[in-house]
Amino acid sequence: MLSNVAPSNAASNPVQFIGLRLAFCLFTALWLILMLAGRSAMFRDPGTFWHVVVGDKILSTWQVPQTDIYSFTCNGQPWTADQWLAEIAMATIHRLAGWDGLLTITSAILAGIYTFITIRLLRAGIHWLLAGTILALVFLASSHQFHVRPLIFSLAGLTITFSLLVDVESGRKSLHHCWLLAPLFILWANLHGGVLCGIGCVGLCTLGWYLLEAAGKDSPMHNFRQVLEMLLLIMVLLLGLLINPYGMNLIHAWFETLSMPLSKLIQEHGPLDLIAPEGWATVSLGLIYAIVLFSTLPQRIRITWLLPLVFFALSLRVRNAPLFALTAALALPDMLPHSRLLNWLVRRKWFSAAPSMPITMQGATASLPGSEFSLSPHTRRIPHFFSYSILPLVLVAVVLTLQTLNISFPILGKGWARFDPAEWPVELHSELQKINDKTTLSDRQIFNDLHFGGFLIYYTPNLKIFIDDRCPLYGSNFLLAYDAARNNNPQQIDLWQNQYHFRYALVQAGGPFDRHLQQSGHWTMLG
Repeated sequence: MLSNVAPSNAASNPVQFIGLRLAFCLFTALWLILMLAGRSAMFRDPGTFWHVVVGDKILSTWQVPQTDIYSFTCNGQPWTADQWLAEIAMATIHRLAGWDGLLTITSAILAGIYTFITIRLLRAGIHWLLAGTILALVFLASSHQFHVRPLIFSLAGLTITFSLLVDVESGRKSLHHCWLLAPLFILWANLHGGVLCGIGCVGLCTLGWYLLEAAGKDSPMHNFRQVLEMLLLIMVLLLGLLINPYGMNLIHAWFETLSMPLSKLIQEHGPLDLIAPEGWATVSLGLIYAIVLFSTLPQRIRITWLLPLVFFALSLRVRNAPLFALTAALALPDMLPHSRLLNWLVRRKWFSAAPSMPITMQGATASLPGSEFSLSPHTRRIPHFFSYSILPLVLVAVVLTLQTLNISFPILGKGWARFDPAEWPVELHSELQKINDKTTLSDRQIFNDLHFGGFLIYYTPNLKIFIDDRCPLYGSNFLLAYDAARNNNPQQIDLWQNQYHFRYALVQAGGPFDRHLQQSGHWTMLG
């Protein structure tokens, strides 16, 4: 039997010290990569702009929006800012450190997520090269969602939720630890609607654990009292969703978004492109996961090992690919020690005994051949989350200070973030500003392509726009009519002009709307 005596400090625990140093180096490397690659790439989502504007409005008025004030097509209609708390956070950072601060925080959250996943892979005993390969696939499968927007909080929330459920089912944490999800879900619900994924995970695990117990299999629930405890937790989690400024309207807005035909309108809701990096990375990771899962059957089965398959099915819509990638990467280190592939991996030194996971082979608990660490009392202690996070937090705080003080510095200082002129009409900024400043109240309406809606909301606050990506506000009929017009019937813009009397139009260069306007004798190109 191995006892676990906690050391008095990190200096007496060399494995903990190495773990902290590795975690900090890995976080810093991932963070810098994201800061470099995301300099303009993380600002390609139109929602980034209006999220900041909405958050700034809330900070100025101390009231959450109830109606639309940004468009002329839906002006005054009911609208729920279902990501209001994330928008406040974005606006606060923007006020302090501008777009550079938002890039810094987004990159830091993502780097923290993937550092956490990598440390779990390594501590399970997976060789660093194999762990790096898995991380690369997870990174690529998720990269198309690396944008400055509230969705990032859902990636973090799912990582915390699923890792906790994995630890509970594996016995590393007790069932009571699931109650930690209650405050997390209240916060998450006010940040992003992805909290529904978390609710789904807890619900499916509860059902699966009950069925395993009924079948006489290993389960975290061993009696009826624990079944009732999990059902009570689910009820608390559901009621916690109502702790928000909108009540049931917030939940209604989520389901309205899910029911809309967004795959025709927004690229990220479309089918998975197998040629794109996120496509082949998702499929490759899915193949690896299926092989490992099959190698554990039928000897052992866990519900948290099956849940990634649900997310893989959902990943056929490209938006959900990161959800599968995250859950697969969190479940893999838990599966491998129980896989028939284990001996093959050990012989090739792709897997070794981990300080946090004693491996049982042939009835004896010991280090696996080729293990880097022995299972001594001190090396089995997992460093506390705070120990891992303190140095990254200090680093991020220093960088935010530089940006707040307007100190220019490559990558980390002020002025690093930029908007890609191939993506946004930055060269038309002066023309748009003239329109914004000089038009009379009756002329402050501008037709725009959906992609430019958020850009206009941010840069031309006096103008009312035609459309943006707040899809539930506009409704399916309006959005489908717009989609049909921009693809097949650009003449529709003339009918809209007669209906709404807008004098200006901002459309994608070279698109159907652009070609129609250039051929029309009623329009003059300003830029």
